[in-house]
Amino acid sequence: MGRKSNYSKEEIIKHSFDILVTEGTKGLTTRNIAKRLGVSTIAIYSAFSSMTELKNEISKRAKIKLFEYTKREYTRLPILNIGIGVCVFALEEKALFRTIFLREDLPREFMDEVLDDFRKAIYNGFKIEEQYSHISEETIEWIIKKGWYFTHGYATLICTGFYPDIEYETFKNDVTDMGKLLIEKALEIN
Repeated sequence: MGRKSNYSKEEIIKHSFDILVTEGTKGLTTRNIAKRLGVSTIAIYSAFSSMTELKNEISKRAKIKLFEYTKREYTRLPILNIGIGVCVFALEEKALFRTIFLREDLPREFMDEVLDDFRKAIYNGFKIEEQYSHISEETIEWIIKKGWYFTHGYATLICTGFYPDIEYETFKNDVTDMGKLLIEKALEIN
C-alpha cells in the first residue's frame, strides 16, 4: 500500500504543530512538513496559500495550549495564576510561546484576540474574588496594562534563555509579588 498523497488541512496542521513542539521554530519548514507526511511541498501549498497561513493556524493551536496553562491553579488567586501560567508556558513550551508572542508576521487581529481573552479572564478573576469585586473597570484596565508589561517581558526573558536555570518557585514568587503590588496600588487608586 502506497503513502497517502492527499492530507487534509487539519492533518497538515497537526503534523506541523508536532514538528514545532519537537524541533522548534527552525524545524518548521515546508520541506520538513512534506518529509514528515511523505509528500512533496506542492501538497502543502495546495492546502495553504503560504507558510504564513499555516503558521497562523498553528498559532491558534498554541493559544489553546497557552490558556490551558493559565487556567491551572498555582495560587488561590485566579488573576495571579494567569501570569504564572504564561511564565510556565514560556519555560515549558518555548516554541509555542515564540509562535504566539515573538513572530513578526503574526496578524494584529490574532494578538488582539489573545489580549481580549486575557482581559476577560482577568476581569472574571476580579469579579469572583469578593475582596476585589468593587475595583472599577478603569483600575482593572490599569492592572491589566501594567501586569501585561511585566508578565510578557518576564516570560519572554524566560523563553529566550536570559534566565537559563530559572526555577518555578523563583518566577512564581516574582509574579506573585508583582501581582500583589499591582493589586495594592489598584486598591489605593480605587
